[in-house]
Amino acid sequence: MVAARDSAHHASEIELKLEFAPADTAKLASHPALQASHVSPEERDLISIYFDTPDDVLHKAGVYLRIRESGGRHVQTIKAAKSDADLLERHEWEREVSGRTPNLGGAKGTALEPLLTDKVRASLQPIFESRIRRKLYRIEREGAEIEVAIDRGEISTRTHSCPVCEMELELQRGETKELFRLARILAEDMPLRLEVKTKAERGYELLRDGRLKAERATELRIAPDMTAGEAFRAIALSCLRQIVANEPAMCGGQAEALHQMRIGLRRLRAAIAIFSDVVGDEELEKLKGELKWITQQLGPARDLDVFAADVLGPLKARHPQDEAIAATHSDFEEKRAAAYATAIGAVQSARFRAAMLDLAEWIETGAWRRDDDEERSEARDRPVAEHARKQLVRLRKRIKRKGAGLRHLSVAKRHRLRIRAKRLRYATEFFAATFPAVSAKRRTESLSALKDLQDALGGLNDLATHRTLFAADDEQSGTDLAAAGHHLASAEIKAEALLLKAEQAFARFAATKPFWKA
Repeated sequence: MVAARDSAHHASEIELKLEFAPADTAKLASHPALQASHVSPEERDLISIYFDTPDDVLHKAGVYLRIRESGGRHVQTIKAAKSDADLLERHEWEREVSGRTPNLGGAKGTALEPLLTDKVRASLQPIFESRIRRKLYRIEREGAEIEVAIDRGEISTRTHSCPVCEMELELQRGETKELFRLARILAEDMPLRLEVKTKAERGYELLRDGRLKAERATELRIAPDMTAGEAFRAIALSCLRQIVANEPAMCGGQAEALHQMRIGLRRLRAAIAIFSDVVGDEELEKLKGELKWITQQLGPARDLDVFAADVLGPLKARHPQDEAIAATHSDFEEKRAAAYATAIGAVQSARFRAAMLDLAEWIETGAWRRDDDEERSEARDRPVAEHARKQLVRLRKRIKRKGAGLRHLSVAKRHRLRIRAKRLRYATEFFAATFPAVSAKRRTESLSALKDLQDALGGLNDLATHRTLFAADDEQSGTDLAAAGHHLASAEIKAEALLLKAEQAFARFAATKPFWKA
């Protein structure tokens, strides 16, 4: 869509992005669902130049400015996501311009306008570009019109480049669910992977050195005037992005990416529990099962990462000539490689790809968002502040009740207490902007105490896991490992220190007044 030369056109773009293998390009282009296009497919060459300041003022604000050249015409586009984590919908302003230089006079009324200080205007410059061969289809189905773009090409900076091989499904009219129905039809015949990053985001990654990196959770702004349903959607999309965005780096063997992927899964499972009366539709149990499955597939690799970092690495550094420790280290590296192979296999599987697409569809168009179940409808439409307050009180009371005698709890009960502390920590982070008029200091103190409690209980759980790992290795090898002796000799001392840290953190948490109270 291109506006008249003298005005900028504003719209909300609803788009689903999927990645495919280069070898599947011809198969995808000839798929019967695309051959049903009501007009002949078009092919275009697109050169897109992206602009920002040297210190990334636009990117930091979540705004993107590009000029796209195609067929001798130049179109300036300003884009901004509706939120930091929004998967499908973005604000977009387009206008035709005379060349490759931005027309900043055309930024009036756009997301770019508030950023255009004199300094920004003077320092805007081209920072990267994409060169894409696009094949465009227009599909009509069930009252919806969908524009399907198959893009092949590359994004490049002065020093780095990366290939582009993706499909964009953009809703022109009709219901969003038709985007997912078409995606599912196409995914039945080839491995299509949900993609959560735009070309612009990938270009900025190249600017940082081109290497794949782990992605942490985006900051959430759950405003008090949102409904509980709107809040859950925003939180769930943030979690989904964290899971999917870390997939490439995790499959490259990065331990931090695997860790962040697991955090995304845990945050999502926590959000589902916190909003259970809002989202408890007939699709949920299957999705929860898939989230549990992938969490379990990633678990052994993470356990061995922690074991290597906390135990074997330091042991080997302190005793570089100890042959038993060296042998144990080598053995566990083989086990870790096998665990990563299992985790990568799961994430690259058809089951995982389908689960992520199912999850995105459920968040955006699931029954929980539109059905007329009286109780769920009431819960969905209540103010999020009311919902958040109720859940925060419930979680806090449970931790205070269960944590009072944590020194005497079993390993399993301490683990459950840790999960509850983690859930309250996530809830506190989710709802940080929901209670802006009350004490940020109390929220910070509570988060600090919960983090220390979680870390101490996690350390105790890791010690129990380490004992299990040593025992399993000892049983398999039939030898009395010196490494086990080195580690287990200090384990009791460490356990006592962790117990003391947990008790102190719990006392700080219990003494901190809830941040949601005036």
